[in-house]
Amino acid sequence: MEVMQTYELRELAKLLNWNPAHCKVIVKQLGADPTQPIDEEVAAQVARKIRRAWPPQAA
Repeated sequence: MEVMQTYELRELAKLLNWNPAHCKVIVKQLGADPTQPIDEEVAAQVARKIRRAWPPQAA
């Protein structure tokens, strides 16, 4: 079984270089709970919505 990567809201916002409050709104719109770990699939959807590359490229 493959282990899915999960992200905390702040961590995801930092990876996407995006405002955490805006990320939270998008996560909610996608039907996920922003207070819980955000899975890879939802993170990728957030990235697409704000036109960011996914997975993020290491700086």
